[in-house]
Amino acid sequence: MSQLVTRPSGAVAVLQDGPLLSAILITSNRESHLRECLSELMQQSISNRMEVIVVDQGSEQCEWAVVADLQKIHPNLISLKLPAAAGGKGVEMALRIASGKYATLLEATDRLKRDAYELLTAALEGNPTAMLAYGDTCFTAIPHESFASHTSYGKVIWPDYTSQQLAQLSEVAPHPVWRRELHDSVGFLPQGYPNHGTREFMLKVVERFRILHLEEFTGLKLITANQAPVQAAQPQARPQPAPDAPVYSQNAAAASTQTAGQQKTANSELKGADQAYQELRPLITGEDPQRAAAALREHLARFPKHAVAHNDLAAVSYQLGEKEQSLKHYREAVWLDPKESVYLKNLADILFVEAGEADEAIAIYLKLLEQSPRDVETLLNLGIICESVGQPAEADSFYQRALEIEPWNQAARQQLTALRQRTEEPQPTAAEVDDLSAEERYQRSQELVSQGDLDGAFQELKLILSSYPDFAPAHNDLAVLAYQQGDKEKARTHYEKAAELAPGNSTFQKNLADFYFVEGYDVDGAIAIYLEQLRREPKNIETLMGLGKICTMLDRPAEAQSFYGKVINLEPWNRDARDCLNSLKEVANG
Repeated sequence: MSQLVTRPSGAVAVLQDGPLLSAILITSNRESHLRECLSELMQQSISNRMEVIVVDQGSEQCEWAVVADLQKIHPNLISLKLPAAAGGKGVEMALRIASGKYATLLEATDRLKRDAYELLTAALEGNPTAMLAYGDTCFTAIPHESFASHTSYGKVIWPDYTSQQLAQLSEVAPHPVWRRELHDSVGFLPQGYPNHGTREFMLKVVERFRILHLEEFTGLKLITANQAPVQAAQPQARPQPAPDAPVYSQNAAAASTQTAGQQKTANSELKGADQAYQELRPLITGEDPQRAAAALREHLARFPKHAVAHNDLAAVSYQLGEKEQSLKHYREAVWLDPKESVYLKNLADILFVEAGEADEAIAIYLKLLEQSPRDVETLLNLGIICESVGQPAEADSFYQRALEIEPWNQAARQQLTALRQRTEEPQPTAAEVDDLSAEERYQRSQELVSQGDLDGAFQELKLILSSYPDFAPAHNDLAVLAYQQGDKEKARTHYEKAAELAPGNSTFQKNLADFYFVEGYDVDGAIAIYLEQLRREPKNIETLMGLGKICTMLDRPAEAQSFYGKVINLEPWNRDARDCLNSLKEVANG
């Protein structure tokens, strides 16, 4: 099984005494939630004593890119990327590489109280005989909200668990914190279970050890809007939170379900409705909206729970100017089939355009975005709505995300350009641009890159070189953009020119070395460049790691071990080097 673990250089440098807590964050196709979740984790009151291990379980989205970006500013962030075939092994693997005294588990859609981990770890620090601690939980049906500011969908006060209770329950408190040494006694969390095996793990713990229930709401859990909040057993006799939403106490009995006979009847009715509806199609799609509306009303009198008929009657009613009826039937369609994106989009549109309910429209589109994070239409609509209600920064982020997914999308580019023209300072005239220095014009190219306008940045860099042909940074950046466009020869020309013009710039030299090695143009040349950089900076960790990886790929294990060994001598805490060195030793030992 292949896997990829990435850490920023010197990842544990800020945690020289070892982290207090290892937070393992599980994600799979949750790219739209991941940046928010990680940003909030880095604001935990003990974030300077935490390491965060992101486990990407075979995601088809780009969570790895989000983590790579945040690793530039958060040296305690580790990425573990696994193929889909790995199943539920990610949690165990993360726990094996974790180095915190305590461990916890969460998902990308979860949010924590800002001092949640401080409270839970402090409870265990103050109770040496307790091995695990958990708090109470808030729930919301609105994605992308924070613990501090969320729309409450209920709260659960969990019981003080016993082994008998846990054996009867399917859901338990999320976000527990436990002593990592527990795994030596009870093993790791079971693979393939719901909720990553948290219930089964807690059951093993409570059978042998003492656990703590912290009477604090410490976490926020996202649930779907048509899902009842989790219920817990035996309400606790303590003051309740403010009544902004119901507080649930657990009951072991599950909610009632349809009998087989009821389900069969419902399916039969739906089939009859669909057959009757097909006969109306020519009338509904005709040119007489009055007759279409009358036919749809008659159909709904017979089949009042037919969602598609409500949706089409809403559309016809809007065409006839009956906007209240249109809104009513769009709501009915969504209520009957809350997962159908067409109904949700129609309802959001009319709420925004006719009812002036921008907040509700945004909430619906955010729900759609959670279901389909790469839906460009949803991103564009969210941008337009946010822009109209005076939220330009949020609109900018939605437009930019749309362009990241579809760089060719002219509608998204036009919306973003128009928004920035209204909100940014006036751009300099052509004459003023001509008077700018190479450095000032280069800064303009950097701003274009940050805005996602790579074509504009490419043209700006070419213009710089037309006036300043020996400006090395422009050559380097043109090489990067050319490589992204697949023009490797042009990339090579500009990488070489940048390195020639600025021989003392280590970034340009390393970029050229990486290009030579990855593309197979000049492997020996790549090594020579790295060795020259090492001669200038003998303690440069990045250079030593680069040489170690090159030697490993070229099947030169002795040289690779030498480079990794130097890294460990300089940074004993550097896990990346230690893992590489251990892998080489394992191969050498057969």
